[in-house]
Amino acid sequence: MKLSQKKLSYLVLIIAVGISILFAFKIKHLNFNYDFEAFFPNEDNELETYIKHRNRFEWDNEFVLLGIENKAGIFKKDFLTKIETLSNEIKSIQYVDKVISPTNIKNTSLSGIAPVQKKLMHVDDETLYKDDSILIYNTPELIGSFFPNDAKSISIFIKTKEGLSKVKSDSLARNIEAAFKKFKFDEVHFVGRIVAQDVYLKNLEKEFVYFLSISLVLVVVFLWFSFKSVYGIVVPITIVIVSIFWTLGIMALIGQPLDIMTVMLPTMIFIAGMSDVVHFFSKYFEEVSKGTERVKIFPLILKEVGFPTFLTLITTVVGFLSLLFSSIVPIRDFGIYTSVGIIIAFVLTYTLLPALLFLFTPKKLVAVHSHDNKTYNAMRSVLFWIFRNQKTIIITSCVLVVLSIIGVTKIRVNNILLEDLSDGVKIKQDFMFFDKHYSGVRPLELSIEIKNKNVWDYEVMQQLNSIDEFLKKEYHAGFMYSPAMLCKSINKAMNENTSGFPTKEDYDEIKNQLIENKKNKDIKKVISVDGKHARISAKINDIGSIVVNEHNKKLLEFIKTNINANDITIKITGAAHLVDRNNEYMVSNMTQGFLFSIIVIALLTYLLHRSWRMVLVFILPNFIPLLIIAGIMGFAGIELKAATSLVFSIAFGVATDDTIHFISRLKIELGYGKSLVYAFKRTYFETGKPILLTTFILMGGFISLMVSDFQSTFYFGFLICITIIIAVIADMFLLPVLLFWILGKGNKKSK
Repeated sequence: MKLSQKKLSYLVLIIAVGISILFAFKIKHLNFNYDFEAFFPNEDNELETYIKHRNRFEWDNEFVLLGIENKAGIFKKDFLTKIETLSNEIKSIQYVDKVISPTNIKNTSLSGIAPVQKKLMHVDDETLYKDDSILIYNTPELIGSFFPNDAKSISIFIKTKEGLSKVKSDSLARNIEAAFKKFKFDEVHFVGRIVAQDVYLKNLEKEFVYFLSISLVLVVVFLWFSFKSVYGIVVPITIVIVSIFWTLGIMALIGQPLDIMTVMLPTMIFIAGMSDVVHFFSKYFEEVSKGTERVKIFPLILKEVGFPTFLTLITTVVGFLSLLFSSIVPIRDFGIYTSVGIIIAFVLTYTLLPALLFLFTPKKLVAVHSHDNKTYNAMRSVLFWIFRNQKTIIITSCVLVVLSIIGVTKIRVNNILLEDLSDGVKIKQDFMFFDKHYSGVRPLELSIEIKNKNVWDYEVMQQLNSIDEFLKKEYHAGFMYSPAMLCKSINKAMNENTSGFPTKEDYDEIKNQLIENKKNKDIKKVISVDGKHARISAKINDIGSIVVNEHNKKLLEFIKTNINANDITIKITGAAHLVDRNNEYMVSNMTQGFLFSIIVIALLTYLLHRSWRMVLVFILPNFIPLLIIAGIMGFAGIELKAATSLVFSIAFGVATDDTIHFISRLKIELGYGKSLVYAFKRTYFETGKPILLTTFILMGGFISLMVSDFQSTFYFGFLICITIIIAVIADMFLLPVLLFWILGKGNKKSK
């Protein structure tokens, strides 16, 4: 039995409501997650090397640093007493493994990072403060680690338990913060993974609401100016909100949390889904205003709008699925779930939207679609100007392409760990404090393997000491923790008047101490029990991957020249190194993804039009905007990194939508037997307004990303907004010229 259109509409509504209720119960379990290590690459076995290294020793990013200021100077009894009390309190906090503070570093050869000869600071005896100061500032290893040059602050190093969950990390961070707040210091700078993780997650939760709210407000404004009706706002927004709701419901159903990437997902679905709705909505009321019977409208929409919209769905999904070329799981997830959301939005546009339109169509919307208005007159003038100035448009496009190519050559691939946060965020300011006054917070980690000998061998230890010296000189490294540093520490403890690396004669006793205590937990964190593996760990300034890579090249050259490769293998590893490598891989992956998008869309265009000229016409107006964006990035100094490299594939998929609608409508008009010029006029008038409206909606959605405290999200929104503007200009000016040129030639040949 065939259902009537009314009954079918009610059935669709009931099914939609039922599914929405089901997902409502699931969405409340949707979590926010920031897994820093999820962004580590897994190419060239870099991740495997890092995991083996940290399992053998310890995690290089499981620490907290407190930078505590005393503007009157640090050698004040009341200040040092508070530091000593605070250090002891922090030791007793759950999940704290060790606390190294200037007030508790003692004359020990095995438990401290800093090589000291006697008790470092005599907190209770002010008469010894001058001697303490002289000793401290004559010990280079301490400056930049526990003390700054200006003696206005001190640093406390807190080693935390490894692999703490989010709940445990938050508890630890709150307890440490509560401990130092009791003392009312001048200023406290609090950095570490557990702190950054909390800041990121709170920002994610806040921005999730911000993005959706701002997008909603801007889209409401654009819809109001277009349809001038509450219904013209409510119905389109209902479709995309239900699409977002269902997508989040699917994520919750399978236990997929929101992270720094997928937090943008609702905005992506909102703007991509709204494009389909607007084209459907505009065509529906255009036909209603002409007096077309309602039973004939939906078949007409499927013919003139449905197929082009389906093609835009494919190109947009291809753009997002190109992210699957990335080896980074969160980026792949972002591509997958955004694609799912866009597909859901398309399905609802051709099921739920017709049901809503059939059950209620207010008359007020009909008048909006009259052709006698300023928009059509303006578009008519623009089209005639294009026909008269075709050469000007082509020459201008060529000039922009040349300038953009020059700009592209200026693009740099760089990564600064905390650059993603704006300077106004407290933790970013705290990181900058450590960069300015200390050696920094960025981990520097070397993995060492000893082959024919072992690390206790004097020649091996000498070579490792030369690496330490190189790191201090080249990287200005601090908080150094290494086999050679242990030797120096023991040497100073044994020989009061001796400093530096021990002589061969003095080394035998030091070697015995190291071997006898090789199972000591502090030694095991730097030298394996079998003496075949070791590590050098330090902290450096967050100077960016470009500068770090330059230092790394010099280090590798130094190793090649000064280290016996037959005995010692040294690899650069660590969390920061993996993030740097991640950027390099991302640029390569996204290049592959972008080429994948172009190839798929080019093949699709060829299959539809059977003309390589049409492929060129389709690709150029969408490729040129991306080239211009790359040029702008080069001239403006916007660096290429994980987030900005995503722009090209996604923007290409989104930008092609307008081109598809224009070419598809032109093909339909020509199919009706109209002349080329008249077909262009009809196409320009009928598709122009929806294209402009969807452009404003897309911009409204991506502009919302520009309020983000995450710099990568800001640039993502900014660059795609600029791309969309340039793409619509290309579609409205360059595309007609190219089409007129090719189709006009085709007509001449056919005569």
